[in-house]
Amino acid sequence: MAKLTKMRVAAMTILAASIPLVAGCTAPDSQASSQSGPPASPTASHPSPAIDVTKTPPDISGSTKTLVRLAEKTGSEEVTVVDSIKAGTIAVATECAGEGKTVIVVGKLATYTIPCTTTPATSYNEIGLGSSKQHVPITVTASAGIHWGLSVGWRPGHERPS
Repeated sequence: MAKLTKMRVAAMTILAASIPLVAGCTAPDSQASSQSGPPASPTASHPSPAIDVTKTPPDISGSTKTLVRLAEKTGSEEVTVVDSIKAGTIAVATECAGEGKTVIVVGKLATYTIPCTTTPATSYNEIGLGSSKQHVPITVTASAGIHWGLSVGWRPGHERPS
C-alpha cells in the first residue's frame, strides 16, 4: 500500500510539472490483450486544486498521430471507428474519477479495465502492431457517475516505452 501511495505522489509530481507520462505496457504484435484487473503499470494521481485530469484529454505527446482526444465525458459510448491503423504503436491514455470502473476496448486488439476512485487517476498503455489494422472500433463503458477522458495516438515502430 505504501508503494502505491508513493506511485501516486510521484505521478502527481509528473502531472504537475507537465512532463509526459512514460509508464506503459505493450501487447504482443497482432494479438488481443485483455486485462480483467488493474493495468500492469497504471499511473495514479491525487487531486490538486490546479489540475483536474478529467477536464483535459490525457497526454499522448509521444504519438505522431492523434486518433482520439476527449475530456469531460460521462457514460458509455462508441467513441469512433478508426478506418485504418498502420503497423506501429498505439498509445491509450485514460483518466477517470468517481467510484466504479471504465472499460476501454480497442477493437480486437486490447481491452483495459481501469478501476476509478474519487481520486482522479490516469493510466497509460501501449499496443504494438506488427501489421496494419482496418476498421478498429474504440469504445468506453463507464460505471454510472464516472467522469473520464481518453486519448489514443499512433507512432511508427513498436518498442516498449522508456
